[in-house]
Amino acid sequence: MSSPDLPDFDHTLALSHGNLDAAGLSECHGVACGLLVRQPGSGPDAFIGLLDMLQIIDNPGAALRDSLSELFTAAAAQLADEEMGLVIWLPDDSETLEDRTEAIAQWCNGFLASVGAGDDDRLSTLSDDAGEALADIKEIALAEVSDAAPEETPGIADIEEDEQAFAEIVEYIRVSVMILREDLRGPAAGESIH
Repeated sequence: MSSPDLPDFDHTLALSHGNLDAAGLSECHGVACGLLVRQPGSGPDAFIGLLDMLQIIDNPGAALRDSLSELFTAAAAQLADEEMGLVIWLPDDSETLEDRTEAIAQWCNGFLASVGAGDDDRLSTLSDDAGEALADIKEIALAEVSDAAPEETPGIADIEEDEQAFAEIVEYIRVSVMILREDLRGPAAGESIH
């Protein structure tokens, strides 16, 4: 069974009427995923409230609110997918690598802000793998895009290498989120802890 698709990124961005840029929209998805990892039973209203509390977006119009609610519902289903169907919501590949790098850093910032928004003792008792995953997400959140012009124009091989590295980072984040999800949700009913 496949997970539901996230809303169309560009359409949702247009619904924000300039109140969000692409990186900010990715940050919204990071907030949704962080909230769902921390509190899987949360609903769209808690998500919209958290976006307001974090001052990412307040009082979204009806169409944007509907799209953000759809985003939250799809993210919840993807995170519940045992086949790891989570997709990180980013601008598409037609955008510059710099813009996508900024978006992934903002996604991580949103995820971290959301995970840390609650007074949750479980964060201090993470497994080694989950603790490392969280530390790595913090490092990626600090990524900065250099505006300095390169000494020479990068060749196709350099561009392909950069794109491959970016894809690997996105996949690493995706897997890290799933590790954190497992660690924070604990054993399912009836499972024993060894």
